[in-house]
Amino acid sequence: MSRWLVATMASVLFIALVVAVTGFEALLADVEAIRQPDATPYLGPAMVVGSAVVVFLATAMGAREGNPGITGLVAAAMTYLVMLGVGGVGYALVHGDAAELLVFPAGYALSPFVVGAVVVALVTVVGGVSAARWQAPRPQGQQSSPIRPQD
Repeated sequence: MSRWLVATMASVLFIALVVAVTGFEALLADVEAIRQPDATPYLGPAMVVGSAVVVFLATAMGAREGNPGITGLVAAAMTYLVMLGVGGVGYALVHGDAAELLVFPAGYALSPFVVGAVVVALVTVVGGVSAARWQAPRPQGQQSSPIRPQD
């Protein structure tokens, strides 16, 4: 399977899991993803799509070479920064105040929406890179010879 296909499937899985986790957070803890009533309904999805791009690129690059755990941690850190950055820029544009570039990320730094997406990104990238590595064809020199019964 191609690393681009694995990265695409990981991105789609990431989006689906973030929607599911956010739904369960809203249902069980009565927490909204975006608390500001004057924010556009597209702010949360824009944050998730920006993070899905991070998951796509991290999975595609990590599938070629790299440690799945380290790649997952880097993707989780980048997801955190991208979610807060996209949210801050989006809310500053909607609200019309440049101070929101700092206020919005500070208010959402530990929100369940952002933290849940970071955890989902970590798990998705580690799983995607591991799956791509496991299915990758090995050159002839690296394949082990089969064990014969008479050995």
